[in-house]
Amino acid sequence: MISKILYTVCLALSLVTLAHAGPVYKWNDEGRVIYSQTPPAPGIEYEVVYQDESGSNTSVAKAETSSSDDFDKRREERIEKKNDKKVQQESDKIKAENCAIASKNMESLTSRGQVTVKDGDIYRKLSEEERQTKIQETQEQVSEYCS
Repeated sequence: MISKILYTVCLALSLVTLAHAGPVYKWNDEGRVIYSQTPPAPGIEYEVVYQDESGSNTSVAKAETSSSDDFDKRREERIEKKNDKKVQQESDKIKAENCAIASKNMESLTSRGQVTVKDGDIYRKLSEEERQTKIQETQEQVSEYCS
């Protein structure tokens, strides 16, 4: 008895839900018929369909969504600008880090008389010629990264 009442209530709720469901969109996608409560992507031909009391689909209107070329183009441009901005920010960050390193190296090379460097596991002092070469290389790095 309770199961009959429960079944009847569920059936009634289902019918009420169908009556208030709103439009249903129908379109073909690679040979498959698709039904949805949201319209398809722009550029796809679709029908607005409702179900009548007997459960049959009733076609109300045929339409084609507006061309998506402009929309897609603007969307791609926004995504590209966003990606370009991220790349630029990352590049600026790396450039600032390299500038700091080059500046510190220049200070070390010019503020001391003898400069000691580590070659593998061995520490050795740079000759004056090597020091001048390193200073020139570091000046180029400072020019590149700190401008």
